[in-house]
Amino acid sequence: MKRNTIYLSVFCITLLTILVYAPILAEGGGRGGGGGGDGSGIGGSRNTDVSSILAGLSSIKFIIGGISVLSGLILLKTIKINPNIRTLLMCVVFVLFGVLVIMHQPNPLRAVVDPVTALATGGAITLKKATMLAFIGGLSLIGAKLFCGWVCPFGALQEIINRIPVPPGKKIKLPFKISNSIRISLFAISLIMILTTGYDLYTYQNILNPFELFDWQFEAVLAVLVGAVLVASVFVYRPFCYLVCPVGLLTWLLEQVSIFRVRLDRGKCNDCKKCILKSPCPSIKAIVDGDTLQPDCFACGVCIDACPRDALKFGIRKKAKA
Repeated sequence: MKRNTIYLSVFCITLLTILVYAPILAEGGGRGGGGGGDGSGIGGSRNTDVSSILAGLSSIKFIIGGISVLSGLILLKTIKINPNIRTLLMCVVFVLFGVLVIMHQPNPLRAVVDPVTALATGGAITLKKATMLAFIGGLSLIGAKLFCGWVCPFGALQEIINRIPVPPGKKIKLPFKISNSIRISLFAISLIMILTTGYDLYTYQNILNPFELFDWQFEAVLAVLVGAVLVASVFVYRPFCYLVCPVGLLTWLLEQVSIFRVRLDRGKCNDCKKCILKSPCPSIKAIVDGDTLQPDCFACGVCIDACPRDALKFGIRKKAKA
């Protein structure tokens, strides 16, 4: 391993450690702060009731999330992750963050949408949501979709269901220009709603917030949405992520400048297209074709495993030879 790669890896692990422990330090500082605020905004004092204490203890999810991401990064760098291994790992992620460590208060979707609402309406951004947003963004800058691909329980559930076998030719890869246009349009509609009504599209009656699934308390409309997404997941890889999710939209933007992502060594590639055939997502075709606009890559590692010539790596950009 080259010295620069070692230094960069150490830097990323250090940054990840800071991201993992920043929420705990922030919450500890919040408890000790004085003042008469209600704790609703950044820097406000915190109430010491039972709910605040329990919310503070829930910071363990950041620690486990950081460990999950670090483990995923190490696995992507050291071994080949085939579809079966990936499915097993997604089951672990779903159990950890969807069943054992509840991803609400705030859930990832609200951590992205609520700060936008607060900025547009002049409201306060709570410390918890700002922390979650920084956690999502920081991980996404370290590696492409590391949060979405290695922490998000609803994304993991969609991946698990996508492994259900169907007749040949029934799996669909959505054209990214169409799916991303829909996702951007929904975000634009939500922004217009915020500016005109003060409510956003995603969390209004929780009609587009499937993370409420992990509370086991959601309206019939949301139940229909979740059911439709899970049925669609049999045929389409992560349909909610590509078509709807504002977290997915944010991390896709950050993915363009991520330090670690899937890289292609043109010198080794013989254009066999095995990676494209075996990968469940549409991003690898864009990577191989050298497209400027590339779909979300969820760091699953399947395309890397499929390449018989080791032309694909989850790594950093190499400097061009003089």
